[in-house]
Amino acid sequence: MYLRTVDTFKYENLHLRTLPTNKRSKLRYADIICAFDIETTNIDKYDQAVMYIWQFQIGQKWTVTGRTWDEFKTFLSRLSDVIPDNDYIVVYVHNLSFEWSFLKSIIPAEDVFAMSDRKVLRFRSGRFEFRCSYLHSNSSLEKYLERHNVKSKKIKGFDYRKKRYPWTRLTKKEMLYCINDVRGLVQALDAEMKADGDDLYTIPLTATGYIRRRARAAMAGLIQYIRPMLPDLEIFTALRKAFRGGDTHANRYNAGFIIDTRRIGRPANSYDMASAYPGTMLTELFPKKFTRRDPVDFLYYYQKGKACLMYVQLDNVRLHLENWGNPYIPKAKCETISGAAYDNGRVLQADKLTIYCTEIDFEIMAKEYDFDYKIRELWTASKAPLPDKFKDLLMELYRAKTELKGVAGQEYFYDNAKRQFNSSYGMTVQNPCKVNYVYRDGILQPDMDETLEDLMEKYQKHGWLPYQWGVYVTCYCRQRLHRGLWLIDPDDFLYSDTDSIKCLGDYDQAFAQLNEELKDDRYSAVDPAGKRHYIGVYEKDATYLRFITYGAKKYAYEDMDGSLHITVAGVNKKAGAQELGRLENFKKGFKFKKAGGLAALYNDFPDITQVCIQGHVLPITSNVMLKESTYTVGLTDEYDELLNFLQHHDIRSALHYTR
Repeated sequence: MYLRTVDTFKYENLHLRTLPTNKRSKLRYADIICAFDIETTNIDKYDQAVMYIWQFQIGQKWTVTGRTWDEFKTFLSRLSDVIPDNDYIVVYVHNLSFEWSFLKSIIPAEDVFAMSDRKVLRFRSGRFEFRCSYLHSNSSLEKYLERHNVKSKKIKGFDYRKKRYPWTRLTKKEMLYCINDVRGLVQALDAEMKADGDDLYTIPLTATGYIRRRARAAMAGLIQYIRPMLPDLEIFTALRKAFRGGDTHANRYNAGFIIDTRRIGRPANSYDMASAYPGTMLTELFPKKFTRRDPVDFLYYYQKGKACLMYVQLDNVRLHLENWGNPYIPKAKCETISGAAYDNGRVLQADKLTIYCTEIDFEIMAKEYDFDYKIRELWTASKAPLPDKFKDLLMELYRAKTELKGVAGQEYFYDNAKRQFNSSYGMTVQNPCKVNYVYRDGILQPDMDETLEDLMEKYQKHGWLPYQWGVYVTCYCRQRLHRGLWLIDPDDFLYSDTDSIKCLGDYDQAFAQLNEELKDDRYSAVDPAGKRHYIGVYEKDATYLRFITYGAKKYAYEDMDGSLHITVAGVNKKAGAQELGRLENFKKGFKFKKAGGLAALYNDFPDITQVCIQGHVLPITSNVMLKESTYTVGLTDEYDELLNFLQHHDIRSALHYTR
């Protein structure tokens, strides 16, 4: 590999050929993989960031670097002159959204494909098409390069806080860090495309694209069966309101206390469902076409085993058990609510509320609450298993990831099967009517010219996945989670998160009995050691010495050997545990200073155009400044008030817990 500058690179030696055209693409690409990356420095005084080096990889042979944007524009202009007529060069950028914040004021942008106002998947400029390899791989660059075991590995130990400018002389290690990022990225993409039989036309833009194309191909012959199931706008709107993700919650009676199993004399265990979402997709029945019904006929359809999508009014809502630690009804999903008390966003009681839900949600609510109800709107559908071809694909991936785990030489195929299997749920809940973003006046903004009716028309014409399948996947998973919770004494419940239950006491036998109901030999596979694994069953994942939580995505624990672990949204787990030091420090007001991650400050239209540093004039472009952030453990006023009330009235036994 050769390292060149804008002026020393021999453009005339770059003999590019056109990649054989693809019938499904209107574009033509040059047969070469390129990569681009920049490194930046923060100008703290002005809350701005500047680029101090860029690197561009051309195939696996040439690396070109420059220190200014003018050099970059010159490079693109010269490179354009040797690109075959009408061809594009594809340039991958790992986290294109970051570079986009700079590039959009440097080079013209067109055909911008964005997933949100700050998430750019692809855009074109002149003869170049920039694509995001981070969204393609759904992994950090370091992990992506490790996955493909590339020669140019990511260099560790780079000090991002050091101030560097376009005139700063870089050390050999710093330079190697910069160029290995683009060299390794091209090597990884090349290896991946060869392994998967892809080219620049067929390689998916996103990580879920791999499973989507396989699933779509598997069901290609079923479109006439699938398309009538697609919901119309009315039903789709109700499904969107009824959709809910995983169930994550902490027991308010234990929150804020260190659960010390040595004092209690009972273990604290975590029971986790194996492949929870795919498990429901393989074993449960899913709605077909929904039809509006008379709400007074709800019980008739429910007792016939129909799927019921409903808008329901609940009156005089009260928990069956006052000490039930995981109230099911979320405040955020209620259309209206009055006279309510809450437990960290969950409804403890209410005089009246209205909510969109499914019959599965209704069953869980009826088991955990007392209420009077009135169905205001109702749609029903027959239920059926997901198509065999779809389930066969899931099982093919599940067997591959199970049978190849730990097998030497099969690491890529194991990882590939695992990632696709784990992505299978995600494609079912992708919003088929998600608003598109357009690039106007220097910013990405929702396309208001395209109405929801327009998007729905496209979905019903081209869609191949009924949205209700995804809605019911999470319903069934929450049902299985609560079936596990119902096995546990309410006082023993500590915390739950989608497919995991943490509790006091040994409930191995209870979960073993539940597993006998959940397991199905058709949906199992044998690992290299000869052990059979079942999809969707509970497994004991861990045993804790001490545990504490302050709510959803906010807990810490010690393993039986005393090692400390934390899970806090927005805080690095490893660095956070080191910074926390001891479990006693995990309390309201503790500030994570080193593990708090980075905060992005976007400067789309800087109020300054240049700064003078070390005698040099430095232009300021549009940019994003990444600043070290902090995270302080805190509670909402509402939740804090609830916990203080419980403690003040001695509802929790302090004999068993320590602050």
